[in-house]
Amino acid sequence: MFPNVFKIGILCFLLVACKVQTDKNSTANSGVEYAVGFNIEETNNGYQIILKHTNDTLLLSRTQPTDNDKHIIHIPIEKNICFSTTYVSFITSLNEVETIKGISGLKYVCNPLVVQQIENKSIQEVGFDKQLDYEKIIAIHPDVVFAFGVDNESLSGFQKLMKLGIPIVLVDDYLESQPLGRTEWIKFFACFYDKLPMAQNYFDSVAAIYQEIKAKPMQHHPNVLVGLPWKGTWWVPGGDSFFANFIKDAGGVYATENTSTESVPYSLEQIFSTASDADIWLNVSEKTHRSQIAEVDRRLEKFQPYQKARIYNNNKIVNPYGGCDFWESGIVHPEVILQDLRNIFEENDSSLFYYVKLD
Repeated sequence: MFPNVFKIGILCFLLVACKVQTDKNSTANSGVEYAVGFNIEETNNGYQIILKHTNDTLLLSRTQPTDNDKHIIHIPIEKNICFSTTYVSFITSLNEVETIKGISGLKYVCNPLVVQQIENKSIQEVGFDKQLDYEKIIAIHPDVVFAFGVDNESLSGFQKLMKLGIPIVLVDDYLESQPLGRTEWIKFFACFYDKLPMAQNYFDSVAAIYQEIKAKPMQHHPNVLVGLPWKGTWWVPGGDSFFANFIKDAGGVYATENTSTESVPYSLEQIFSTASDADIWLNVSEKTHRSQIAEVDRRLEKFQPYQKARIYNNNKIVNPYGGCDFWESGIVHPEVILQDLRNIFEENDSSLFYYVKLD
C-alpha cells in the first residue's frame, strides 16, 4: 500500500514518544544510507530514532522505564501488533515471528511461518478503521503497535488506543521513493529487538546483490507501461516513485513528464498518446490473462501495447484470499524484484519469482 502523504503533518501527535531533546548519552549514528524517513543514534542504553517526516523522536531503552518515563519503550519488545503485512516481513526477517500477536488483515498474509502461527491461534485478527477490535487489542497487551495513519478515521482509532496506554508507532516506510530505502527500514524494526547489527548485515547483503544486478550492462532498454485504468482514470507511478525507480534500476525506460514520488492520474487518452510504444506492460491488478485487461475498458482492445507488448503481472504468489506476496516479502527482497524485472526486460521468462507472463 502506498498511501498519500497529505496527512503526515497531523501524525506527530500520535507517535508514542513526543519530541525530546537529543540524548546527551548518544554514542553513534547508525549510518542509514538510503532511507530518508528516519535516522538512528545508538545510546549507552539503547537507541534514539529520529522520524524525519514528523520531526519526532522515539526513545528505546534496555532499562525498564519508570511510571514517569512512559514515553520510553523498553527493549527488546516481546509482543507487537502489525497494521501492515509489510511489517510482518521486516519482523520475520529478524527471526522474531513469535512476537507478532495481532495483525490487521490477517487473512492476506503469505509468509508460511506467520500462517502457521495464525492457524495455531497464536496471532489474532485485530480489525481495521471503524472495525478495530479494542477488546482483543487490550487483551494482547502489546509492547508496541506498528501502524500507519492515512485518514481521520484510522487516526481516531489509534488515539483511542493511546488513551488506553497502548504505545502506537507510526511507520513511514511507504514514503520512501528508492527500493533500497524502503528495505532499509529493517534497521528501524531491528532497534525494537536490539538487533541492529543483524539488520545491518542483512541489509548490506541485499544492497550488494541489488547494486550488482543494477550495474550489469544491457543491450536494449525497453519502454515500460504500468497499471490499468480504474473508473476512467489511469493512476501511474510518479517519475521518482518507488516502482518507477525499480524500472530505471532494472534498465527500463519509464517515460513520464513528472518527478512525483506518488501515483499520478492520467486519462485513458493521455496514456494512449504517451505510451503507445510500450514494449513491456507491468502490474495489471489481479489479472491473469491478457483478455481480462480488455474487460476493464473495451477501448484497450485498440491500444497497441495490448496487441503487441509483452505483459507481466506481479501476482505469481497469491494466497487464497488475494494477498500478494510481491507487496509482502518483496519489501525485504528488492534484489529479487530487480532480478525479475531485468529478466523480463531481457526476455528471460524462465526464472521469474514474483512475476508471471500473461498470454
